[in-house]
Amino acid sequence: MNDGMRVRIIILRVLAVSLLVTLGARLWTLQILDGDHYRKVAETNRVREVVTPAPRGMILDDQGEQLVRNRSSLVISVNRSTTDRQVDGGKAVFAALSSVIGMSVDDIGKKIRFCGPKIPQPCWNGSPYQPVPIAKDVSPAQALAIIEHPERFPGITADLQAVREYPFGSLAAHELGYLAPVSQDQLDRQDADLKKQGKDAEATPGAYHLNSLVGVAGLESVYDSELRGVDGVEGLEVDRFGRVSGTASNTAPVPGDHVVLNLDRGVQAAAEEALRSTLDKLPGGQQARTASAVVLDVKTGGVVALVSLPTFDPSVFVGGVSQQDYAALSDPANGIPLLSRAYQGSGAVGSTFKPVSTSVAMAKLGAKPNQNFDCAPTLQIGGQTFHNFEGSSAGPITLHRALVISCDVIFDKFAYDEWLRDGGLRNGKGPYPPPAENFVKMAEAMGFGSRSGIDLPGETTGSIVDRDQAKAIWEELKGSYCERAKNGYPDVKDPATAKRYQQYAAEACADGYLYNAGAAAQFSIGQGQYLSISPLQLAAAYAAIANGGTLYEPQVAKAVVSPDGKVVKRFEPVVKGKLPVPPEVLAYIRDSLHGVTTEGGGTATGVFADWPNNVIPVGGKTGTAEVEGHGDTSWFASFAPVNDPRYAIVVDIPDSGTGATYAAPAAKAIYQAIFGVGRPAELPGGLPPADLPAVGRDATLAPAPADATGGAAVTPGPAALAPPSDGTGLPSGGGGALVAPTVLAPVPSVSPGPSGRSASPSAGPRAPPAGTAG
Repeated sequence: MNDGMRVRIIILRVLAVSLLVTLGARLWTLQILDGDHYRKVAETNRVREVVTPAPRGMILDDQGEQLVRNRSSLVISVNRSTTDRQVDGGKAVFAALSSVIGMSVDDIGKKIRFCGPKIPQPCWNGSPYQPVPIAKDVSPAQALAIIEHPERFPGITADLQAVREYPFGSLAAHELGYLAPVSQDQLDRQDADLKKQGKDAEATPGAYHLNSLVGVAGLESVYDSELRGVDGVEGLEVDRFGRVSGTASNTAPVPGDHVVLNLDRGVQAAAEEALRSTLDKLPGGQQARTASAVVLDVKTGGVVALVSLPTFDPSVFVGGVSQQDYAALSDPANGIPLLSRAYQGSGAVGSTFKPVSTSVAMAKLGAKPNQNFDCAPTLQIGGQTFHNFEGSSAGPITLHRALVISCDVIFDKFAYDEWLRDGGLRNGKGPYPPPAENFVKMAEAMGFGSRSGIDLPGETTGSIVDRDQAKAIWEELKGSYCERAKNGYPDVKDPATAKRYQQYAAEACADGYLYNAGAAAQFSIGQGQYLSISPLQLAAAYAAIANGGTLYEPQVAKAVVSPDGKVVKRFEPVVKGKLPVPPEVLAYIRDSLHGVTTEGGGTATGVFADWPNNVIPVGGKTGTAEVEGHGDTSWFASFAPVNDPRYAIVVDIPDSGTGATYAAPAAKAIYQAIFGVGRPAELPGGLPPADLPAVGRDATLAPAPADATGGAAVTPGPAALAPPSDGTGLPSGGGGALVAPTVLAPVPSVSPGPSGRSASPSAGPRAPPAGTAG
């Protein structure tokens, strides 16, 4: 053997030893160092998870009535792990199933296909090993056809499942919200968040799964994590062909918690009815009629009622809303029923803003309680003439009287003088000191121009515009103004209106950056381009005036309660701010607003002429907001009782008329319902319930009917599901009564509230509101 061969042999030996050492090291790494990880991966490869959704918690009103709950539904499902292995892929079974449930084979195929980027709804977004529900609320006869003939329907099941139910139909729909299947974006965000925390979605309690239903609006969205509970997960062992060979694990679902509200079903129904009856009295027209109302507890910020019309029935979203229905709910021609004008819409509030201006005059500008100011019929500011309503004149009067009769000119004058002190247009050389802008700052302190903090999604901020903001807005929109000034408004059909709009655009193009005196004066009486306020913001401000100066965040939810009745969390009142107004000034304003409903010449005296003011004194302010191209918006903002305020009520009705004609009577009807004036009281004693309702264990589903002997409902079998055939209520061929299927969880046990109402929406002294289910 020569030297060359020896070198090659040594090299081969070194390579062989290196490979053996590398292989050994790799085996040690796989089996010892990373053994646990790869064992889990191997386990995952042979285990498929099937998710059982947890029963979702209920949403209850302040007295324990079920506003949102679950009910049992007979559901027919397709198990693709069975049908896909059939010779024809399940076509024969689907054809037989089609004849039973009245659904075409093509539609069945669409419902059980797997979702993907290019596959629209309907499709299945869950596990391929989980039965796919294709028909809900089927009849017992249809379910029996499946149950009694399993040989005809291999892979098809009929069983009871929980379905979300809204027993009062459209009542409080904007606040309650609705559910929808979890989106891929939500799943991706969840997975990214959990990955940062070093967690896995499948192993994290409460995480979304592919077929999860999640809240996408209202309280269902805000308190989704509390209501959703923890889904059950069954691990199915599968072989290399994907066939199920056993069960590896099984975790039972944990029901979600219940959310108890400050909202009262009876007051909510009364408010909706008051608005609905008012709209019915308005003159006819093509536009959709809209209105809103807010009822707040002034001592806590609790939302007792929140109404927006038109509304919708959340049940339309159960099982998935059609594109046609969604388009109708979003259509401006229908009034955009999905939009809550109570907290998602804003606009000019008219004279209901005058208590804010009174606060400025007395707390910042030195006006005295007994000082007189001239309520002349007009006020000239530059080239503009400002009028009192219908040109009325009252001569020298106090601010108390100015609020009672709603004199515009006095507040216009305060605002104009303040504007002059701030430098007028401020378009000279300057320099100018910082403007005081007392009216703007007081409005902001009252909560206008920022979100109130209500626990509902999509709240508007409204807008309060100061000098700097006006200039910034102009700089952003100048190009549009100037283009419109040049080209006009060809999209506006009425030539006179189009010409007027073009004139506005020309003025805005030239000097829209200037904070002019006319706009400042309009601001003081709740009008103009620099002010936009939501009904909820206005109600929160009046609640603060009523309670002595504390501005609370409105709160719909009162507490979270577990299925076994334990209080998980109470939502305590949250203070947003304190009004920068002395207590004596607030007392002066409250007394003045009481005069609006009681004194001669008061703008709401006629409405409350028959009201028991000696027992339940009401303070309020009418408002009539002018809207370009539309009829006036009727406003009434109020609180009661004046001597010990408990509730603030705001009503607005667009395209109607004056505040005293429409909004004030609607607010009065709500007060009648609360205090029981001329009708039974929804809140006996005029007080909200002091305690939470007692919620029983597993209050997750509507009650199951008892059998004929008075016992509990039984598990469904073929006989139990048999339909009556002769009108006697007896199943075909038998002498026993038709027995209803059992529900999936016990019925809730809820103690009656102070009014004696039971938890069932169909029981108790109060019937569901007109036009709703239940």
